Amino acid sequence: MATIEERTDSKGRTTYRVRIRLRGEKARTRTFKRKTDAKTWASKAESDMQHGVYVPTAADRSRTLAGLIDKTIAEHLPTKDNNKSADKVATLLQWWRAELGEVTLDRLTPDRIREARAKLRARETRKGTLLSPATANRYLAALSVATKWAWKELGWLPRNPVLEISKGGESAGIVRSLSNTERTALMTAAKAGGDPNMHTAIVLALATGQRAGTLRALTWADVDFDRRALRLVNTKNGESRWLPLIDVAVVELKAHLERDPTKEGWIFKSTTRDTAAEINGKVWMETKRAAGLTGAANFRFHDLRHTCGTYLNEAGATAIQIAAALGHKTLAMAQRYSHQSPEFTRSIMEKIGGRMSADPSTESGESR
Repeated sequence: MATIEERTDSKGRTTYRVRIRLRGEKARTRTFKRKTDAKTWASKAESDMQHGVYVPTAADRSRTLAGLIDKTIAEHLPTKDNNKSADKVATLLQWWRAELGEVTLDRLTPDRIREARAKLRARETRKGTLLSPATANRYLAALSVATKWAWKELGWLPRNPVLEISKGGESAGIVRSLSNTERTALMTAAKAGGDPNMHTAIVLALATGQRAGTLRALTWADVDFDRRALRLVNTKNGESRWLPLIDVAVVELKAHLERDPTKEGWIFKSTTRDTAAEINGKVWMETKRAAGLTGAANFRFHDLRHTCGTYLNEAGATAIQIAAALGHKTLAMAQRYSHQSPEFTRSIMEKIGGRMSADPSTESGESR
């Protein structure tokens, strides 16, 4: 039930504090300057609580989004399982802190977030273009990390308001894969470049479809030459697993092991104190430049993974098999490789062309 207490401060000002107690609920209190306002709020809040409608507590009205974001960065992000992008999430959260930090959690409505998102979408990038819907989605996802935690674990929100906001369209993009000529040029350039890691990294990326980060984390203890398998530990989805190695990968790894003076530790030992710069940074840029993979045909190290997926598809692998090989959790990612390379498609189309140009009298079924 609701009670209203009249209070007078040291300066003679009168206020009315409402206190609502309901069994099984935290007490709600609110202070008003006018008694009529106090009665109106008491009646509505008591009815809402009885019907299960969220009514913020005094603590809810004092907690701000800035406080939640600070707590999320300090306490939640470091403990999230398989959170390899904590720093990026923290950076995106700082934008929300600057934009809506003073908003108390009881007033953090979907409409407030939509208004802020509209301002975000109006920003220009360094290229002079507007922020893409996909990038805005990343900002919303970062905010959702904090609000979901506040909702599910802290009990600071009655729901996650971000879930009520529709996301912008995500571009599927074009899956870029190497042609046979490009692959030959790239591997030749890698061998000629002189870096002991580059050629092996490219072979493994094409033969296993693994990301640069996963490859950089490999140690010789992860290679089982007897079983012809590779143990993957530092994967993006956090799942450790064994991956079969094909002949070309086994041969390349054995040759790389012979070049390793220690025969233990990291497979890709840094020669510049920065393995990341060697595998998909400076040395990679030099290698693909030597192979002619720049300009309009710009090619990323990650596209070696796409090339592997394309090879698997052209070899007849199903979406489930491609997902298993590349470590996708959903089939949607694997289905991107349902296209064929231009060379493969051309070879199929040539068969159609051959049939079109053939003498009709020589085709089977002419006597029907």
